[in-house]
Amino acid sequence: MSNLLRNEVLREIKYVQSVGAKIFLCPFIGRTKSQMIGFYIMRVLMQCTIIQLFVTLITDGSKDWLEIVNVAPNLGVIIMAYIKYTTVDAYKKIYEEVFHHFREDFWDIVEAQNEGHQKILKKYKWVVTAINRFLVFYSIPLILMVDSIPYFFMKYEKRVHGDELFLYPYDAWYPFDKLKWYAVAYIWESFMTATVVAVFGITDVIHASYVGFTCMELKLLGNCLEEIISPDDVANLCDERNSNEIHRNVVRKLKIIIAKHNFLAKISSELDIILGDAMLFNYFIGSIFICLTAFTFTVVDVSYKRMRYFLMFMSFIIEIFNQCLLGQVLTDHSKYITKAIYFSDWPYASPEAKKLMLMFIMWTQKPFELTGKGYIVMNMNSYSSICSTSYQCYNLLRTVFQ
Repeated sequence: MSNLLRNEVLREIKYVQSVGAKIFLCPFIGRTKSQMIGFYIMRVLMQCTIIQLFVTLITDGSKDWLEIVNVAPNLGVIIMAYIKYTTVDAYKKIYEEVFHHFREDFWDIVEAQNEGHQKILKKYKWVVTAINRFLVFYSIPLILMVDSIPYFFMKYEKRVHGDELFLYPYDAWYPFDKLKWYAVAYIWESFMTATVVAVFGITDVIHASYVGFTCMELKLLGNCLEEIISPDDVANLCDERNSNEIHRNVVRKLKIIIAKHNFLAKISSELDIILGDAMLFNYFIGSIFICLTAFTFTVVDVSYKRMRYFLMFMSFIIEIFNQCLLGQVLTDHSKYITKAIYFSDWPYASPEAKKLMLMFIMWTQKPFELTGKGYIVMNMNSYSSICSTSYQCYNLLRTVFQ
């Protein structure tokens, strides 16, 4: 059973790496020359799109303030995607270290005959798999909808009303006549839309797996702490049988657990640094983009634009919820370690073990957190704050517009 569960976890890690390879991020270390060329091409394409939308914002926004509301969310999305994409590559050594740990070193603490460990492995493997599949398969229909809706709306309007419309996935500025070269503009915007959605989905898969496996190890460490002195050990200590050997084993296990926890603390703080820019951007700008997209799809007259901005609105909601949930789950699991130490049979431990436990409790008083560069903690309270701010801005915009 233990080998089977290990193979399933390793298979999920391979799946994460395989989807990461689709956008040239995996393998994190040792990419081929062609993979690196693909990575740099994607970077350049996203940079070109950022410039294109920035010019659109200046040119169209100077004519009508409502165009600013239309263009700004698109620009924000591509900037967020670019930050996510380049950040994973910039910290590729850390990602490789983390996934190597869960492939190899993590299994030192897993006891093959421990039913509690088997249940934890099953539960977290299933949760990580379910989240990853949702993020991947949610991205596919989203790409198809965003890219195909303009085309179907054009066909509908022409057939039913006889109107000749030219609709685009995000409607940006071009250095040429985009009506004359409509097919080129449509293909470009469809391709970049698919690229941005893929970057969001796949980087979220990598980070969800990162946090999910970290939480799994924290849960296992907590289980090990609770069982560090078994009922049989307690009975032997009370009868003064093999006391020295039991105490040595307890101290040895405790040192291993502390070392594992220190490693998890290290990679969690590194993840906090990695995601800091994106999370800070999401917190301060996300509420504005949620507000703008909600406002746009409720006031525009064109049905196509209503649907497009509704999809953007839902995507912002899901993306910010995902980041806040990851932070909340990581914090909750790190707090569990302190409780596990307390609920172990520590009164029967040796003085050396008690000192180690006391120091360990002090170390675990500060839980793991994901923050926006240390300015704001990303948790469900932050998500509630973002939604509340978005709703207030939405009401203000509606009032001004009316």
